[in-house]
Amino acid sequence: MAKSLISGIVLIAMKPERKTNFLRRYGLMTKEQIIVGLKNAAKPYEEYYIEDDLIDAINQYPEPFELVEPILEIIATNPLVDFGMPGDLVHFVEQFYKHGYEELLISSVRKNPTPHNIWMVHRCYNDMKNPKREMFAELMRDLKNDSSVSTEIKSSIDEFDWE
Repeated sequence: MAKSLISGIVLIAMKPERKTNFLRRYGLMTKEQIIVGLKNAAKPYEEYYIEDDLIDAINQYPEPFELVEPILEIIATNPLVDFGMPGDLVHFVEQFYKHGYEELLISSVRKNPTPHNIWMVHRCYNDMKNPKREMFAELMRDLKNDSSVSTEIKSSIDEFDWE
């Protein structure tokens, strides 16, 4: 624990190129390597599976919030992948619930709605105390009224109660 805390503090102060060299020297994966590994694990019509070394790399990454947006993009651009309910990726990003995750999720869904990320929004919506609750419902209304959104996505929205 102390070693990872010290490493994290040192990494925050480093320039990006030195940070990459530090991570490589100590056997840790860079952000780019993690993202490539996560993308490569996405296989249409299959259950999403992450190797243990990649899970370890994600958990050891010193600035884990940096991985949230790329993970949401992977989910949004792979609608045919079974990410699980909720699955490893959702468990990871939800640790940042009420710490910036919702804004990134809303942005991702606006750009590329999928049945899975709509379900993720509904998980946030279910929290009656979430101050962004109405924003989630408004996003779903906007998607329902958008003629460019597919009937499949609109059906996914209708599977949930947004009232």
